[in-house]
Amino acid sequence: MGDFVFPNELHVTWTVMIVLYPYITGCVAGAFIVSSLFHVFGLKQLEPIARFSLVSSFAFLLFAALPLLNHLGRPERALNIMITPNFTSAMSGFGFVYLTYTIIVILEIWFHYRADSIDRYNSPKVTLKAAYYIMHLGCTMRNEETDRIDHKIVKILAGIGIPVACILHGYVGFLFGSIKANPWWSTPLMFIIFIFSAIVSGIAVLAFLYIFVNFLKRQKIDQNCLDTMVRFLWGFMIIAVVLELMDLLSLAYEQTERWAVLKTLI
Repeated sequence: MGDFVFPNELHVTWTVMIVLYPYITGCVAGAFIVSSLFHVFGLKQLEPIARFSLVSSFAFLLFAALPLLNHLGRPERALNIMITPNFTSAMSGFGFVYLTYTIIVILEIWFHYRADSIDRYNSPKVTLKAAYYIMHLGCTMRNEETDRIDHKIVKILAGIGIPVACILHGYVGFLFGSIKANPWWSTPLMFIIFIFSAIVSGIAVLAFLYIFVNFLKRQKIDQNCLDTMVRFLWGFMIIAVVLELMDLLSLAYEQTERWAVLKTLI
């Protein structure tokens, strides 16, 4: 009884981890969309960063839920969402979207790098040959037909992954937009704003990582690729800012009780 706390006696303070959570998921979706611009829409200017963006999306995906786990007092209880799923829970729904997107990205990376790993498997200098054999599920044959099929599957997965990536980060916007206690976030536009801001943050972090990694490797930067990313970054950022301003202007015009709070905050 001594450890029991009544709801009105406890105030949970959100930390910087709650800010990192939507930012990292935004990097996941944004980086994947950059990769899909090449694989699905054939934007040749982004070819030098297509693979890098796909792997970066997967790396961010692995750590997307880590800020939330650090914020929880009992992070091991997060596994209950998998053991006892609740289909009416907003966070449980995010878990299902997260799992679906993870499977899509893993499959796309597997098919994308299959040709390279088969070449490495057939190399006489390779070590851990059994591991490569298992990774390829016993199929170690490569020719023009298999390369064509792999490319087609990657294109299909990238096409499916675009809406799933938008749903992934848009769902985060839905979670934040559903918080009625915060008048600045509680808007139906939050879903759309989060999607465009995800693309902005994803392209921005990719541009930084591309420059940084090439600097470490002492390799020349493809300026045309970087310029193309910056153009997309600028365009999506304009859309995200305009949507935010439109929402604020509509609230200012309506002069509701929400605007009385927002005016003080602004």
